[in-house]
Amino acid sequence: MGNPINPTEIAAKMPHIDSAALQGRTMLLMPFWDGTAWNMWVDAPPGQLIKVQIVEPIRSNYLANVPAHNDDLLVPLVDFMWQRASWPEVARQILGICHDFHQLATIAAKLEHLHDARASIDGNLLTSFVQNEIEQLIIVARSIFDLIQEVTAHFWNDRIRLFDPAAEAIRRQRRMPDTFAKIALNGDLARTAEEIAQRYGVPPHTSAMYAKNTPFFLSLRKSRDGIVHGGSSVDHVFATDKGVCVDPKSKYYSGFPWKPEHHYNENIVSLRPWIANIVLRTIEACSEIMSSLASEIPFPPPIAPAHQIYIRDPANRALIRLLQVDRGELVWWGREQDEAAAEPNPDPEHTTGGGGSGCAEPA
Repeated sequence: MGNPINPTEIAAKMPHIDSAALQGRTMLLMPFWDGTAWNMWVDAPPGQLIKVQIVEPIRSNYLANVPAHNDDLLVPLVDFMWQRASWPEVARQILGICHDFHQLATIAAKLEHLHDARASIDGNLLTSFVQNEIEQLIIVARSIFDLIQEVTAHFWNDRIRLFDPAAEAIRRQRRMPDTFAKIALNGDLARTAEEIAQRYGVPPHTSAMYAKNTPFFLSLRKSRDGIVHGGSSVDHVFATDKGVCVDPKSKYYSGFPWKPEHHYNENIVSLRPWIANIVLRTIEACSEIMSSLASEIPFPPPIAPAHQIYIRDPANRALIRLLQVDRGELVWWGREQDEAAAEPNPDPEHTTGGGGSGCAEPA
């Protein structure tokens, strides 16, 4: 994570950072767009900052008060974790979550590319490529749940004290697990919101968000375990002139609410809405849990007030198109369809929330 940086050094060289608000948190260094130019600092021993010149980041998260480009994405969950939850103990997990969001964009872009290049790829090889990307998508989405839970559990277990003596006694007696399955499940059965609240003392709204998103987590876990531990592969895919399709009745895809417009014919459907659902529901689920906790318990103030974290990636347009797929504006694959539906970057509002109700204080 680098060397601890003197707050005086931060205040002198990075005026956009509120060094007094750090309060023991880690500032994960990244490029800063000031509206006209890129700025970047690296840490050098002993705990000092050196400014380096960069021309343009290609694949990076960066800090700014406005995006440098329309394709740069604001995912409030990422911004919230960097700004308000970046303690040293979970800094690696936050970096891992950011990396996984880049991975999701890359997978979406690779699937688009495979369709566009299908004429030059052997048909059997093409379906193998697509199956591999689907498997990777499931694995990455599943891993994000545990990374978010590690951040949440650290905050809950080590960074707060509840005002309610009874709830505080429960919190101290039984630490929140650092894996999603252990808090949301009793064996293989989903816990209710009431069971989660009673067992760990977490606020009702947060317990409700865990319970709400457990069925989706279970579907990801079942698919992921079959791939990683069971030696199975995702079901067969079909390369068509309109894009990759699957059998809507097969085990990996039968739980999705397919619509008539998703059908290529009576037997197969476009895979694109299913992919959009996996990516966006993963972000939404983790955002809802973090947002619900932040609405009940005050996190520390933001490290960089009036600024936000944006995600820059050459694959971002593919992620933006998934938002359009989710809204029903895109179903099929191909450059003509994508260009016809092209629009300025829509705001991907997977809001993580903030504030606090005053039911706890920092420990």
